[in-house]
Amino acid sequence: MKTFKQGIYLKENKELSEEQRIRRISPPAKVILPLAQHIGAPCEPLVKKGDLVKKGEKIADSDSFVSSPIHASISGKVTSIEK
Repeated sequence: MKTFKQGIYLKENKELSEEQRIRRISPPAKVILPLAQHIGAPCEPLVKKGDLVKKGEKIADSDSFVSSPIHASISGKVTSIEK
């Protein structure tokens, strides 16, 4: 896991966090990743229902000029793909 030595220095609005320690959080049990993420063309899935994916793996892509590939934010099993 990437961390920042000595934390991050923020000049303002520290009231809620200045007394808190940095802590690890668990990944969510489920995520939903839209295939259309911006004004560009929607991506086509590169995975199918039931596939196991690793965090960072490319799971959707498009050949269109204005598009961006989608990568898995967590490792897990694809439970559905809907359009």
